[in-house]
Amino acid sequence: MDPIQALAEFLGQNALKREPRRLLVALSGGADSIAVLRAGLLVGPRLGWSVEALHCEHGLRGRASRGDAAFVRALCVRLKVPILEFQTLLSPGPGLEERARNWRRTCYLKAARERQIGLILLGHHARDQAETVLLNLVRGSGAAGAAGMLSLAPIADNAKARLGRPFLALEPEGLRAWLRARRQSWREDSSNRDPAYARNRVRLKILPELERINPKAVVHLASFAATLASSKEARDLAGILHLDQGARRRAASTLARGQGRTDLGHGWTLNLSRGQTRVDAPAATLKLNLGLTRWNNWRFELKLAKPTARNLNDSKAFWFSPDFLAGGARLRRLKAGERLKPFGFAGRRKAMDLMREAGVPVWAREDWPALEAEGRLLALPGVRRGSGFEALRGLKALKLTWEFSGVDKARRP
Repeated sequence: MDPIQALAEFLGQNALKREPRRLLVALSGGADSIAVLRAGLLVGPRLGWSVEALHCEHGLRGRASRGDAAFVRALCVRLKVPILEFQTLLSPGPGLEERARNWRRTCYLKAARERQIGLILLGHHARDQAETVLLNLVRGSGAAGAAGMLSLAPIADNAKARLGRPFLALEPEGLRAWLRARRQSWREDSSNRDPAYARNRVRLKILPELERINPKAVVHLASFAATLASSKEARDLAGILHLDQGARRRAASTLARGQGRTDLGHGWTLNLSRGQTRVDAPAATLKLNLGLTRWNNWRFELKLAKPTARNLNDSKAFWFSPDFLAGGARLRRLKAGERLKPFGFAGRRKAMDLMREAGVPVWAREDWPALEAEGRLLALPGVRRGSGFEALRGLKALKLTWEFSGVDKARRP
């Protein structure tokens, strides 16, 4: 997979579809971040994303740092990319790596707020991920640390902007070859070979030894981290969405395969591809058509038939005139305080009162499907039929039936 495909798949995730659709690339001048920028300029506009750049200069390498900044600035001018720059001078000493990382995070937050950007892309790749996993493990961080860097993560607690790492499955050699094919130069950071830093010792000594054992060691470590990250996300979601045991087993099976789509119940769907997890939320509204329609935990069937007088009084089906579909029939959630005019009654009743009288559990009422046409509430499936679009016996009409497939079937009305 090349950088263009990797970034296109990353941006194609539903969880990233937000407004304004603006990308900010953290551009150091190295090959990895430049690959993100060049791929972003090819992919982003095609998918509706604008692209900007951010450069954070620590000032730790003196003239080399200033050279990086000048190189990045010139590149953005040539590519016609807006750039935001931050500068500081960090003092050498203990904890320098951590202090530099924290300062960059501060820059990311400031840039996101200033430019109203929700997604900042970083150039971390599979080798960076492998180094992170090994460092975390020897520091005793457990399973959470073994998951390494997440492909999508918040910059800080309560921050809306997120950090994206679309290249975690790609090897740096491939990124450099891709840039060379486009005659794109980059800057090399000499500090990446300084053995005073723990990460560099892993990069220069430990990983090469592991690759002598298995040339695919880096790829396998990155894949292992992606699997753990997906499992952690799924466990978190299981708690958030109150998944039943069946949904948990289906999610575990999908995670074991490494890809696929799984129904989590309550309208939620788990999607897994290339180590990235996406969860689709229940549809807020859904157009009703002839045939089968699924909405959250419900299965509806609408078909043409001729009702008898007895059929019209069947509480397990609702009958409507053929104009029902032309009226924009759809399923949706109930609105607060909404009322229904029951068929055969003069007044209107609160929908929540009707569900309480029908024995609908409190936990199910807010997510109960509401049937609407021409902008008004027509029915609560399994509860009460409202006035409007009445069918006539002996004439062709639309018959709506339903089935609830929630986890607590014994409690349904």
